[in-house]
Amino acid sequence: MDPSTRESLDDLRDHDREVLEFLSHDPDSHVAFQGLRRRLGIHPEQLSRALHRLADSELVERTDLGYRVTPRALSVMSPGAFPAEEQGVTILQTYLPADLDLRALVRGVHGSWIGPLRWYGLSESADGLRLAWALEDDSIRLETLIRPGHLAVIAKALSPDRLDDAARLGHQLFQHIAREVSGSGHSGLSG
Repeated sequence: MDPSTRESLDDLRDHDREVLEFLSHDPDSHVAFQGLRRRLGIHPEQLSRALHRLADSELVERTDLGYRVTPRALSVMSPGAFPAEEQGVTILQTYLPADLDLRALVRGVHGSWIGPLRWYGLSESADGLRLAWALEDDSIRLETLIRPGHLAVIAKALSPDRLDDAARLGHQLFQHIAREVSGSGHSGLSG
């Protein structure tokens, strides 16, 4: 390990460490500032300072899609050392038109607020693209898994009694995505 990297990690403040550990859970994700704020419960000013310090140390980078952990940070932190996130409940699953431009679909919906759902972030892996939205209090988070020919809306609720609300919000999210697909010159989604 590069001694300057070890020094950077040793100098981390509590909020810096929280942000870095959270982003290390899913190194492929790009999490929006507000998504980090809601998820970690850090005051916006403190979060902004932490992100600047982490960026100055080249441990976190800001992209057009949000913040993500850098390869430098991953070289000293093991993502497997953190507990895996819950799987969630699949609310909807459907076929996407085979000729649909998935990148265009993502550009059309990323960053948008849908009813009470706030944009959370994006992750790309071998499974496909995961786009996430959450309620302001983070009691419900919805993810869409998008890959060629497939779309799934997955709900993660803090408590089982919120699953009905999550299902309703999942249908609202699906309608928003279906409008985007239909507006792109395709015949729409089939369910």
